[in-house]
Amino acid sequence: MNGILFPAIIENITSRRDKTVKVTIGTQELSQGKAGELFTLLNHMAVVYISQKEISQREIDQVDKLDPEFEGKTQSQRTRNVLFILFSQDREGHKEFDTYYRAKTDLFIEHLKAKIKD
Repeated sequence: MNGILFPAIIENITSRRDKTVKVTIGTQELSQGKAGELFTLLNHMAVVYISQKEISQREIDQVDKLDPEFEGKTQSQRTRNVLFILFSQDREGHKEFDTYYRAKTDLFIEHLKAKIKD
């Protein structure tokens, strides 16, 4: 499926505690077909191109040629997300998530390094 092109308004941008960003986009009224296409993307990773001007067919074709490998989160993203949940449940004396994350990943790294044979 090629991309879906529609005019939209950026309604809200929010930074999250895990350093991701949430962008809320509002559209003008969409046809049933276009809305249906959009709903097929719900909860799927997608490439987003945002511009304040009309984009040319050449630009659309270039974006459609992109073939990113979206197979969910990377292992490091999954690890960070799990550690964030653990931090939310028990901070273990850490005030900030970044220091908690570093401490936990350092422990894991040291554990792995101990297994390396000389």
